[in-house]
Amino acid sequence: MEHTPLPDGYRALVDTFPNGVLVLFDADLRYRIIGPETLPFSRRRATEMVGKQLGELFPEETVTELEPKLRDTIDGSSRSFDTEYQGRIHHLETRSVRIDDESYGVLVTQEVTDARQTAAELERQNERLDQFASMVSHDLRNPLAVALAELDQYRETGDEANLDGVADALGRVEDLVVDLTALARSSTSEKEHERVSLSAIARDAWKSIDTQSATLETQNSTIDADRSQLQALFENLFRNAVGHGGSHVTVRVGPVDEGFYAEDTGEGIPPEKREQVFEHGFTTSYGGSGVGLTIVRRIAEDHDLDVSLAESPEGGARFEFR
Repeated sequence: MEHTPLPDGYRALVDTFPNGVLVLFDADLRYRIIGPETLPFSRRRATEMVGKQLGELFPEETVTELEPKLRDTIDGSSRSFDTEYQGRIHHLETRSVRIDDESYGVLVTQEVTDARQTAAELERQNERLDQFASMVSHDLRNPLAVALAELDQYRETGDEANLDGVADALGRVEDLVVDLTALARSSTSEKEHERVSLSAIARDAWKSIDTQSATLETQNSTIDADRSQLQALFENLFRNAVGHGGSHVTVRVGPVDEGFYAEDTGEGIPPEKREQVFEHGFTTSYGGSGVGLTIVRRIAEDHDLDVSLAESPEGGARFEFR
């Protein structure tokens, strides 16, 4: 089918359309006019595409996506959408038009991959900054409280051993600032990991939070990890276990195939909420801020570990990291 000749001015518009393609298609979804002569994305020749239907031009997956939208356009509904084709993102705008009492569609497409990727990265950065602010407030609260308590004890008793407690707590603050900044930037790499004892790190984490009368049981095993970040992971798990399970809860840490677990004897988490608990800001009770398990998942991801939530033998929460 011959395409309609265009006046020189319109031909110039079609041929020089910046970073995009102009198409006039008919009710049979046949391309009647297309330009520029060499398409900027695929380098296909426009003359090879004129007169062909949509199904002759694109693979089935693309046709399945485009066909209903182009038919809507013929029926008078304008469409605006992104689509992925050959690894690149394209933005399409369509409008209906009447020519000699026949319905046609005008399609404009531009390649927007870089713009979309930049927007997505900015969104991810903003999300990380928001989470970072919450994480700093959440994880620094406990060691600062310990430092203040030790300082009060020193003022009351004059026992310089309390100053060692202040120093330890402030050292933990410094470690957390470094680690949380690294998490926010996703900068920790495998090269920074070392072989560490799960039992030793779990017990260090246990000492650094208010565990009331709760009990910790550990099994000896080792893992490649960043020591301080793994301690932060356990601190958040233990704080969550004691907060939900009460002062007499028992927490267990031990190995599983290709990873480790941490479980408690508390109330557990209902199956319908087990994915939600990792979402930033989600909380169920005890006045938690809703960022502790977000931190847990972020640290796990930073160590290439998948975290899943199940049930302990007593019905409490069981976190597995593999």
